[in-house]
Amino acid sequence: MASTLTQQNLLERDDIKISLKFGYLGLGMGGCSIAAACANVKTNVRNGHFPYNALLVNTNAMDFEKISFKTPTISKLLIGTGKGAGRDIDVGEQAFVDGQGSIIDSIKKQFMDRDFVWIVAGLGGGTGTGSVIEAIKTLHNNGFKKRFGLILTLPRDKEGATVISNALERLQKISKVMQSLGSIILVDNQKLYKRFSTQNPNASLSEYLEFSNDFIADTLHELNVVTASFKPYGDSHFDSSEFENLLKTPGILSLSKFSIDDRDIDLENQSTYLSALDDSIETGILSDGYKLDNTQRAATSIIANRGTAQRLFTLGFTDTVETLIDSKAPLAGEKPIATYVDEKARGVHFYTVFAGLQLPARINELVEENNRLTELQEEKSDSDDVLASLQTFKRKKKEELDLDDLDSLLSEDTDSKSKVKSSSDDGYDPINDL
Repeated sequence: MASTLTQQNLLERDDIKISLKFGYLGLGMGGCSIAAACANVKTNVRNGHFPYNALLVNTNAMDFEKISFKTPTISKLLIGTGKGAGRDIDVGEQAFVDGQGSIIDSIKKQFMDRDFVWIVAGLGGGTGTGSVIEAIKTLHNNGFKKRFGLILTLPRDKEGATVISNALERLQKISKVMQSLGSIILVDNQKLYKRFSTQNPNASLSEYLEFSNDFIADTLHELNVVTASFKPYGDSHFDSSEFENLLKTPGILSLSKFSIDDRDIDLENQSTYLSALDDSIETGILSDGYKLDNTQRAATSIIANRGTAQRLFTLGFTDTVETLIDSKAPLAGEKPIATYVDEKARGVHFYTVFAGLQLPARINELVEENNRLTELQEEKSDSDDVLASLQTFKRKKKEELDLDDLDSLLSEDTDSKSKVKSSSDDGYDPINDL
């Protein structure tokens, strides 16, 4: 799952440019880890080693110790008690509200020169999930209206009922205002974890989380570079302003990419490349299961070196790709097919972005899993034989005791004297009523 640009890592090159200056507002442990990874992206560009900024907001002071701070463009802000939110979204939300003054000041300071800000939260916990709605309001009302989007991670099935229900509760609210927001990128941890664990069965959970954070950061950086760094081949171009408009499109954003050896492409046989492009679009890289015919905007970027471009980027080739994209997104208002030359490229690299989508099928799966866990919990409660047996217990009265049983009489008297409150006391105290 490394970068598809095989001409060495983009970060090692000194000739790249970025389309937009991103800022990342990380919320909670999950959101802060991803935001930090994005800001830790380092390039070899003079006067642009660290092109991205991040503000990390959390209620748990210890979580900051787990994050790597490689750049001064990252700042952190502790809110609440400093002990965390305990997966309670109400606690996380209230902590953000209580600390809003400091948060607004920090946002304005950290993101004053940013073109676009991403709110990043891992859905399921207490702080990130709880504060994401308030964070949306804060950016909307403090100078970033129409200039921010969301990066939200979806939990895995095995993370438990509390995590899944927290995520669904927030998604339900966000879905009602999606048309007033910028793009939302969903990161399906179920998808990434399955792929990573299959390829790395002996890896630890911490290794997966590090991989996932870096993969998200590299993907966003790569897309931000592609639209600004390479020379257009021909008249078709997908420039930085168009990329910005795409990110501002309300709805879900689906990203895909794949690479192929240029020697494997036969222009007389479309199946040598078209089916792979089709599969990459359907499976996505961060999430899948979208109805692509709802796409409002789409864009495809294709990169190759000059020799390959001269052979490959014909009208017939671009028409074939254009036909595929049109079949998947017939209602998209814009869907450019842009071809680029990168002298250092090896192979051919395809990038596609579909914007303005509705929620994916994965949300249905989480709802079903939540319902299954709820029903299972109810069944377990109903089948508690020990508790049911305990409810049949009936205490003997004095007159029912054997008068010759001195131990029983003494025990009864002692129990009676030890009561703290009588049954006539106002209020109910379960401890005193034991």
